[in-house]
Amino acid sequence: MKSILLPAAAALGLTGAAAADPGTLVIAGGALDEGNAEVFEAFIDAAGGPGARFAILPTASGYPAGSAASFAEALAAYGVDPANIVRVDLAIVNDPETETVNESAWAGNASDLDEIAKIESADAIWFTGGDQARITEALIEDDGRDTPMLSALRARLADGAVIGGTSAGAAMMSPVMIVRGETLPALLESPMALADGTEAPETDRLVLGRGLGFFPYGITDQHFEQRARLGRLARAVLSAGEALPMGFGVDENTALIADLSTHELTVIGEGAVTIVDARSAQTEPAGDALSVRGLLVHLLSGGDVLNIDTGAYAPAGYKSATVGSEYFDQPVVSGGGMAVSGDTLAAVLGDALLDNAASSAVERVSFSGDAGVVYRFLQIDASAGWWGRNQAGEAKFTAAAVRFDITPVRITVAPLSREAAQ
Repeated sequence: MKSILLPAAAALGLTGAAAADPGTLVIAGGALDEGNAEVFEAFIDAAGGPGARFAILPTASGYPAGSAASFAEALAAYGVDPANIVRVDLAIVNDPETETVNESAWAGNASDLDEIAKIESADAIWFTGGDQARITEALIEDDGRDTPMLSALRARLADGAVIGGTSAGAAMMSPVMIVRGETLPALLESPMALADGTEAPETDRLVLGRGLGFFPYGITDQHFEQRARLGRLARAVLSAGEALPMGFGVDENTALIADLSTHELTVIGEGAVTIVDARSAQTEPAGDALSVRGLLVHLLSGGDVLNIDTGAYAPAGYKSATVGSEYFDQPVVSGGGMAVSGDTLAAVLGDALLDNAASSAVERVSFSGDAGVVYRFLQIDASAGWWGRNQAGEAKFTAAAVRFDITPVRITVAPLSREAAQ
């Protein structure tokens, strides 16, 4: 296994119960296809197989009963006995598709002994998608204390149970939670921190709050590549401070499997997991905007395994190293927008950088109005890349230790005059 210089658990302050926790987390990035056997079977297998006991928490959803029923049907399609699947009645809003039940009446059930018993007897617990703020509202008291149900969840995880979730159920996994925010406003405006029990305002700027902290290694984000959240995650990590210098962004229909007893992280599914490492980053004065140099970005895709305790990383066996045997040897066009090819992170870090002998740096520009940012990715001595096709013939790229700088800029857009064009 190759070291990519990630911090050991002790360096992140993960000593004591959190670092030794023997449970498993299945963190899915949203838009989870019910046909994604790799992710569903990983969740079921981690629980002990189809004969295990499963509990579904639809707390984040605007359709609590419906989302719980859909996930139960998906589990049953993979061989789980429906008799072993229970819905935990904890919700904030009413499901408009149920006429006889008002699910918002479940809001106080985090102290209900019957609902807590469902958690205590479960081998695996799943959080559906929706709004992550609903999860923390339901499971954390206004004074910041754990509700009895949250205490039960922590106890089950410590005893080896599996906790999984998708979309909002992924966002709430980390100690610091991204409540909402779009990337450009997150990079150009100062973040907002919410106190426990405070309702998040409607805003595009980055809003951070307290998560449930099941995943102790860093901040989790979801719908990552599909919603261009790299900058948002970088801002969140830098705002969290030295105690939490890592961010993990999970693509849609993809999952990060975290074995908390071995500290091994495995990527499965359709997309990738992006890691933002801010331990050596240096910020520069830029008003409310973010200007930072020296972030590191790592991109892990299907079958890759990282031991975050040791920093040792093993790319999937079907991948071969690119640095030193690059496929491409052509200058890269820097810029941004639909007229510039290679706008995904895998394409930028792979085709344009680590698999391109003619390139050592790539820039991409994003803007709204006259305000924007430049992303600059640089290959350094520690950088490494791997590429290959999986059994389905899909191309997958892996990148380690690419330097990442963000610079806020002013943009001037003017039509090219006929004289200048000539």
